[in-house]
Amino acid sequence: MYKHLLLFSIVLFFSACGGKKAEPEQIVEIEPAEPEYPITVPFEAGVAVVREMKLSDIADSVRYIPLETNDKCLIKSINPGGVLKTGKYWFLPWVEDLFQYTVDGKFVRKLGSKGGGPGQFNYIQQVDVNEETGLVFMLTTSRKINVYDMETGKFLYDIKIPERETGQFAMLNDTTVATFMPNSSGQQKERIYISNRKGETLNTFYRSDLFEIKSGTRWLMGGGADRYLFHYEDMVCYKEYYNDTLFVVTEKELEPRYIIDLGKYSIPIDCRMEACDGDWKRYATVASPYIQNSVIETDSLLFMPYKYWAGEKQRERHIMLYDKRAKECFSIPGGYIKNDFPGALPLRPATSLNRNTLVSVWEVEDLMKEAEKNPAVLDHPQLKRLTEDDNPVLMVVYMK
Repeated sequence: MYKHLLLFSIVLFFSACGGKKAEPEQIVEIEPAEPEYPITVPFEAGVAVVREMKLSDIADSVRYIPLETNDKCLIKSINPGGVLKTGKYWFLPWVEDLFQYTVDGKFVRKLGSKGGGPGQFNYIQQVDVNEETGLVFMLTTSRKINVYDMETGKFLYDIKIPERETGQFAMLNDTTVATFMPNSSGQQKERIYISNRKGETLNTFYRSDLFEIKSGTRWLMGGGADRYLFHYEDMVCYKEYYNDTLFVVTEKELEPRYIIDLGKYSIPIDCRMEACDGDWKRYATVASPYIQNSVIETDSLLFMPYKYWAGEKQRERHIMLYDKRAKECFSIPGGYIKNDFPGALPLRPATSLNRNTLVSVWEVEDLMKEAEKNPAVLDHPQLKRLTEDDNPVLMVVYMK
């Protein structure tokens, strides 16, 4: 969302009765109306519109942050869609660890530990933070949210959530939780619960796209880049792959913000992996024409990384951009935006940190492969000392 101040110069001329001079110019400030939501995004049309773009066309600068590597912070992997940043810290989640780093990439601590005691977890599903209150929230597979102090790492208390299969979550405030329920059974009517600190349900939002799985098996497809519930500005947003709408979540309702018009690329219910009920050969055929996409919003653009659900094209990476001012979609060839800033690593954003900042996570192995194609990558002062055993590098892009 962006606001521009439109200035109209209105010059008022009066009849020169008695030889009077014209009145001085007056400036009237008129602020345009807010965009009317929901906005329909012409994704289907944009697939065929391919446009070259350099990173400098949309960004002011790029920063690389190598994450400190030592025996206390050996990072196996990072869920790139779950990376969070405050004014002082990075929070980098993985299923077995939550790493806290300074904004300059210095290791601070790991929050929590594996186990069944207070403040411990079996596995981590997602993380949220509140910078104002200094709290870190960790959704665990134990159906509770562990809450830690951001400055000390101390476990404070836990928040109960409804006794359901959970996928992701976001805090509406420090005591109110929005929890996403995946439809792994085909019959999961509830998709988002709103609950309080005691785990009491305050509201429920339902889905209508139900189907039958004859074997009764619960299937679930997911990955580290998934972003079903996330923050943008002061809003909590919700977008899942099987739904064409990005919603703003409040305690009372789901407010449509963007409708992603996939058209012929929208996967029918009976072609979903869950509906195929383990018939992988059938799934690879029937799901191959269809696309799954995520949405990453900034002030001027929507970034929509996408790929095909199955088939020969499944391994290909693509990215679509929606220009919010021009109201048009176009695809970037190769699935990455060419980086003409020093460092030269191409951009495929994982998430947005705020309305004007994107982040991408580079595993050192992938970074070194990129350097083989372009040795100038390792000439960058922040990258030249990297070794193959180092932790990942955060690529932070500051938009215009």
